[in-house]
Amino acid sequence: MKKILKVIGLLFLSIDTVVTLSFLYWALTASTRDGEVAYAFVFLLFSLAYIGIGGGALVFSAKRGSVLGLWFSTVFLGLPPVLFAAIRISNSL
Repeated sequence: MKKILKVIGLLFLSIDTVVTLSFLYWALTASTRDGEVAYAFVFLLFSLAYIGIGGGALVFSAKRGSVLGLWFSTVFLGLPPVLFAAIRISNSL
């Protein structure tokens, strides 16, 4: 159970990292009109904090071997990808 939760948590962490890299690209290429740079940096900082908290909890609970900690960190890291997929699916119906 611990290995499965750890693998799923790492999968969600990698998805969140790819999204953070896309926010970094957006922040570096954003135009200065209409405050797009500010939006890009806010999303980038929020995403970095989210990955820091979720990834730190995942690493800490994996070292301690806590199944409950692995479960909570996996759910925490999995919320954005699952919500994004649910919104995409509901919009396509």
